[in-house]
Amino acid sequence: MKKTLSSILLGLTLATSTVTAQTNFRSIDFNEAVKQSQAENKLVFIDFYTDWCGPCRKMSKEVFPQKQVGDYFNSQFVCIKLNAEKEGKELAQQFEVKAYPTFVIADQQGKAKVTITGAFPADAFVAKVKNELNPEMTPERMKQRYDSGERTPELVDAYAMSFMEQKKLDEGYKIIDDYFNSLTDKQKLSADNLFVFTRYTFDVSDPKCQFWTKNVEKADSKTKEAALAHLQKLYHSATSTYLSGYIFAENKFNEADYQQLKQDIYSLKLDQKYPFAPVFELIECYAKGDKKAYFEMVKQKKSELDSQDFELILLNVTRLFPDSPELMPEVIKYIRTSLPELRGSSIMMLGRVLMNLEKN
Repeated sequence: MKKTLSSILLGLTLATSTVTAQTNFRSIDFNEAVKQSQAENKLVFIDFYTDWCGPCRKMSKEVFPQKQVGDYFNSQFVCIKLNAEKEGKELAQQFEVKAYPTFVIADQQGKAKVTITGAFPADAFVAKVKNELNPEMTPERMKQRYDSGERTPELVDAYAMSFMEQKKLDEGYKIIDDYFNSLTDKQKLSADNLFVFTRYTFDVSDPKCQFWTKNVEKADSKTKEAALAHLQKLYHSATSTYLSGYIFAENKFNEADYQQLKQDIYSLKLDQKYPFAPVFELIECYAKGDKKAYFEMVKQKKSELDSQDFELILLNVTRLFPDSPELMPEVIKYIRTSLPELRGSSIMMLGRVLMNLEKN
């Protein structure tokens, strides 16, 4: 039976996988948690979440199950999770929780010591909590230490992040860039300073990325592996600006820049772990301007593409096929036939894309 768009959308369900919860969130209320903290000589850690909060789910599924996170939190805290709109509503109001996720660390008398808002990668989250509890890492003390000339990796990371969290991005990046520029090449490649690259570098044009692109082979094996993982994210993000049609729509396509991007990916051997080859073929086909040929190639290369790249193309058909009314009926039909194979979030977004296309 042929499925309609509405039946596909209505039939969506969230598939949840069974994950070993390394962080032990106990099924007790706040008062019981305070009593347990006294008995175990620990602090209380509260994860305030809501059912609709995407970053809350991300922390729950990707961060708290990690061993390094569980080892730290289980040893230091009595951990509980509270829905801020249900059983934890009153306590959330008491602690003035206004965004989600919010994490509150309370002492053995139930008074808040630390409040952290937002989602973080596992290593950054553990570091953030440790810093918040360290009197040497208060904003005032960090400023004193920094102004006195101290430049340890831990201080630079925490001090820069404190500005980022206040939305003072220029100040935060200046701390990072000044620190990076003060290092020798050997120091830049050390494990202790890898955070400068993995936490504060988001674009392939950033000098920090260019340095790692040219020097990653000189790092030790473990540091090299982590750096290559971040390089792959950065270079994939860069190719996505082409694959989504953004570069072309903004008239920013430059052949020399594109060829350098391609050369870097192959020199780093990133194509051995990710299917970049079909992405390049599609970009180069699109650059020639024949939209019909490009659409045919999308269909041919579908099985070779990573699913997120294929979905990126479908989600950007309006930008990729401007002023192509003769192609649109075929494009719409192709999207519809592809829907059952896509992730739920992409189906929902494509539902809106299709409705807009069919109105025009």
